[in-house]
Amino acid sequence: MSLKTYEIPYFIGLDQSGSENRLAASYSPDAVNMETEGGTLSVAKGYTKHDSATLPGTGRIDLLTSLRTDEGDMPVAITEGKVYALIDGSWRLKHTYAAPISANYDTAMVRIASTDYLVIADGMHNMLKFDGETAAPFGSEEGGSNVPCAYLTVYRGRLFAAGEAANPDRIYYSCLPGSGRTVEDWGYVEASPAVEGGHAEVGSVGGDPIVAIRALSNQLLIFKKYSLYRLIGDRPGNFTIEHIDANVPRTRHTAIAQHGDVLYFLTERGLYLYNGVTARPCPDMRLVKRLMANSNAAKSRAATVGDRLYFTLRSGEGDEVLIYDTAERKYMLRNGFKVSDLAVIDGKPMLLNDRRCLYIFEEGASYDGEPINAHWTTPLTDLSDKAAIKAPRVLFLRGTGGTVKVELELDGVLSAYRVRLPKDGNGVRELPLFGSGRTMRLRFSNEEGGSFALEAGAQLEFSARKRTE
Repeated sequence: MSLKTYEIPYFIGLDQSGSENRLAASYSPDAVNMETEGGTLSVAKGYTKHDSATLPGTGRIDLLTSLRTDEGDMPVAITEGKVYALIDGSWRLKHTYAAPISANYDTAMVRIASTDYLVIADGMHNMLKFDGETAAPFGSEEGGSNVPCAYLTVYRGRLFAAGEAANPDRIYYSCLPGSGRTVEDWGYVEASPAVEGGHAEVGSVGGDPIVAIRALSNQLLIFKKYSLYRLIGDRPGNFTIEHIDANVPRTRHTAIAQHGDVLYFLTERGLYLYNGVTARPCPDMRLVKRLMANSNAAKSRAATVGDRLYFTLRSGEGDEVLIYDTAERKYMLRNGFKVSDLAVIDGKPMLLNDRRCLYIFEEGASYDGEPINAHWTTPLTDLSDKAAIKAPRVLFLRGTGGTVKVELELDGVLSAYRVRLPKDGNGVRELPLFGSGRTMRLRFSNEEGGSFALEAGAQLEFSARKRTE
């Protein structure tokens, strides 16, 4: 019999790519509402009210976005075909769509003359432009821009639009603003073809409509139902549309997040990225293989804040938020709350949910008063010694905060323990453990929504013996 140490040097994130027995101890096959910044395991933050105003209505919330102004971002939401703006602590009705009412909206910020507008498209009605006070029809028949498009983006100073039901393969582009021209002009300019507007057809096969458009610094990506195209060039005379890939998993315009000059988009197969040349699975996609297999990404919403990408998922009857850290290349998961939509407003991730309030995500120690239930599970392992019987003796922990619930699993048998961490973080806590088995794993969780932080990993001292000893 000999004493050995099972060490977790630090904590990273989710890894569901293969057998738990081969996973490094720093990864977890099952973790929820935990944070691992700097290798420290801590209970993740929740959300707090940005404003106490309640969005009117009781129906589905279809969009959360904002109008960017010199004084800051003005939140805008659409529910039941009504456009509201949060002004001076109150959601004010700015526009009501005529029936039929859409469930999908896209937006883009543009400048028309000297005024900044939020342009809203829904694919069923002529687009809207909102300046913070008034929502008015966008475009005109004379300018050729009174087209009911569904998808918007701005590329090289022009507004691009697509998703017209009558022409699902068509992409429109505005004139280049200047000399009296604005992004509401989509027609020809005979005197200067380099600045004129127009349209182009993308692809020659039916049944493959455009489902999203997004701009990078030097190209515009055109997502179709089954394929991917790009538009390059800086004026109509040298616009070139190239077919990139004919077998890209379907995404939707709300599930695309941009980080730097890279586009990430969530599909039913997992997270993909466009690297400037082609679309490929994110190298870390398999880390959440099981999660994606059990979740529905068909209505996913995406947002980017700093190095973090946020994607909403549907799992059973609940909502989840998958977070991908592009700097540390790790995934974490949040759940236990509802999400109707999320967006970046004033540089912060914000969400609307069934309470119809606007919340700042990843702030505060609860979900607006509801407890955060968090856990982290280590991989089930036999420590590459299947014949040895392991008998855990002491778990050594350093950290701060409240009570940590520790569950030890030995050959499928669970034992529960609790340890109280110091407030100042000084010293090492020793937790005596009992039992034996050939396979083991640990599960750390909070109690009654409390917070804690485990620093410098964890160490488990155990004895090992062969069955003949």
